[in-house]
Amino acid sequence: MTGKWLPFLALLLTACQLAGGQEIDRPIKVLIVDGFSNHHWQATTGDILRLLQRDKSVTAEVSTVPAEKSAAWETWLPDFPRFDVVIQNTNDISKKGSWPRPAQKALESYLGNGGGMLVFHSANNAFPQWKEYNRMIGLGWRNKDFGPAIQIVDGKPVPIPAGEGAGTRHGPRVDALITRIGEHPIHRNLPAQWLAADLEIYSYARGPAENLTVLSYAREPKTGLNFPIEWVVAYGKGRVYNSTYGHHWHDQTETPPGIRCVAFQTIFNRAVRWLAKRPVDPAVPANFPTADRISLSR
Repeated sequence: MTGKWLPFLALLLTACQLAGGQEIDRPIKVLIVDGFSNHHWQATTGDILRLLQRDKSVTAEVSTVPAEKSAAWETWLPDFPRFDVVIQNTNDISKKGSWPRPAQKALESYLGNGGGMLVFHSANNAFPQWKEYNRMIGLGWRNKDFGPAIQIVDGKPVPIPAGEGAGTRHGPRVDALITRIGEHPIHRNLPAQWLAADLEIYSYARGPAENLTVLSYAREPKTGLNFPIEWVVAYGKGRVYNSTYGHHWHDQTETPPGIRCVAFQTIFNRAVRWLAKRPVDPAVPANFPTADRISLSR
């Protein structure tokens, strides 16, 4: 066969790959949604962007929700299907913002059709009145009667019925001993336990808890119970990752230890790739924390 046929064969191979549903290697497109929160959402978005930049295969954009009920808010409608992953960084617990209903419906459709969403820290406090959002996140910051909570007993999730225990809360941030469950791709090759720096351990996070898999847990000091730290939810054809990692409060002018935690940074980037349905690098950083030592990076 002469060389003149090689370009034609290359085009034919590409066409066959597309016809067979194989994805051409391309950047992972991430959309960060921010604009309101009781946390320092501007600094948090900066943290997220810096973490995403560590993966050269990721590109990121930010969509800031306009002021509620403004003309811009009425027409705010991100093109979610253009992105592989949405990172949700809004929280209406302080009653200072919301999403217009068309944007809510668009997110529901995006995830139902196979999109991915990372619920960043306080975003699991948001939107208790949005029924489908509760189903997306599985568990969130909710009152005692909202729905079941989950505790971990002998390494297995055990439901706590609505009305039992308490509403969602957390104590002071601590260097928490995290125990992972199973062999999820996000945790592949990680140690069985590690210390996560400056972490909030939510007790009694509540929600529908449907199609939910707990990935890791920690002992909450006040109750002595083991509560989830990370979990994933199947929503339609889509994937959602939720955790209490990533705290950045208004009085934290320097990058907080919880953001600098190597465990959090490693897991965050793995979660983005998993949500985008891309291969997750199973390599473990040499400075990953141990069960008795935290590890901080920039």
